[in-house]
Amino acid sequence: MKKIKAIIQREYLTKVKKKSFIIMTILTPILLLLLMSAPFLMMRVQTGSVNIAILDQTGLLEGNVRGTSRYEITFVYGDIEALKASFAEHYDALLYIPNFDLRYPGGVSLFAEKQIGVTTVSSLERQIENIIENARFENAGIDRELIDRLRTQIRIESIIIADGVERIGNNAVAHILGLLMGFAMYFIVFAYGTMVMASIMNEKKNRIIEILVSSVRPFEIMIGKILGMAGVAMTQLLIWAILGVIFFAFISVGVIPFLDISHSEIENTMEMQTSMAGQNALAYQIVDFINDPGALHFPTIFMIFAFYFMFAYLFYATLYATLGAITDDEGQSQQFTMIVTLPVILSMIILVNVVDNPHSALAFWASIIPFSSPIVMLGRIPFHVPTWQLILSGSILVISFIVSTWLSGKIYRTAILLYGKKLTWKDLWKFVRI
Repeated sequence: MKKIKAIIQREYLTKVKKKSFIIMTILTPILLLLLMSAPFLMMRVQTGSVNIAILDQTGLLEGNVRGTSRYEITFVYGDIEALKASFAEHYDALLYIPNFDLRYPGGVSLFAEKQIGVTTVSSLERQIENIIENARFENAGIDRELIDRLRTQIRIESIIIADGVERIGNNAVAHILGLLMGFAMYFIVFAYGTMVMASIMNEKKNRIIEILVSSVRPFEIMIGKILGMAGVAMTQLLIWAILGVIFFAFISVGVIPFLDISHSEIENTMEMQTSMAGQNALAYQIVDFINDPGALHFPTIFMIFAFYFMFAYLFYATLYATLGAITDDEGQSQQFTMIVTLPVILSMIILVNVVDNPHSALAFWASIIPFSSPIVMLGRIPFHVPTWQLILSGSILVISFIVSTWLSGKIYRTAILLYGKKLTWKDLWKFVRI
């Protein structure tokens, strides 16, 4: 036990004392925050605009179309062929609206020497559509403002009934939280598992492992490295958790109380158009969540995440440790690595489907199979998974870790001392049977 403890301590201190560990531990949450806030920051950044000339032969657009921060408009007059030949001298594009019948609008074209951004084109399309609709209503003697007043939007409020108690559900936040936890588990499994493999391969390649084996059993080396790297992962996650608590405490206490966020404010600040309906619904649910987390019980979610984090890492780390012991040739190791990496990648693909349908047959089986359960089950947790499924999934994962440790130990103790030999599946099976 003392030898394992010494290996754990050596592996842990070697990684934690590196400057790269300290720098990445601090920079990673900052980079994630910047990445998450980038779309909102870009909306406020002026990235330049394009000058668009409009030739409108219908006479409907002038005075009704407005430019935005992305483009400026100027109405021009004359022959379309002449303008097509000369517009590039003063404008980036020429928008041509022929004199069509309002019943059958069409033929609208945008001429440009370079491709115009899709956001600009979509904005112009929406404005022209609204203008044509207004003209149609006017010709039919229909009051457009009356139509707008008669329109309505329905929000379906989710209510979760559990143990006879009703709590507010939040599909959007559960969706986002499920994806975030799944991606976090993917990062943990892949990043720290490959670090275990790289460490073992490096020591085997440099013949350091021969010195260690002279005083420590191979199985003890494997367990020590796995647990040492687990300590590194726990330290990094603990630091991130503390930084996250500080950040959200600051937002909750120092920012949100002064924002006076409400549904009415959203309605006043966002355009209530059909194309914006999905964004409005998401905004409403985020406001609801800020005001009341409802059925999302974060202490329980955190405990489940911690359980899957620990045993998912241990399960995959034993597999990666075995891969590191099989060969010191990076080219050959990649062939074996794909066998472990593919289930992780497949789990991420399944996760995207599961957060949309968290109680399907695919979601159930993928959250039970140990190769995918750590990622897929975490994606289902915010959607209130039955307790028996959690127990079944967790039990299978623990049993799989024990079995993988036994098998990996049998392969590791022999393969770790083999050099220059390309191992086959037959060789690995022989090591297991020894």
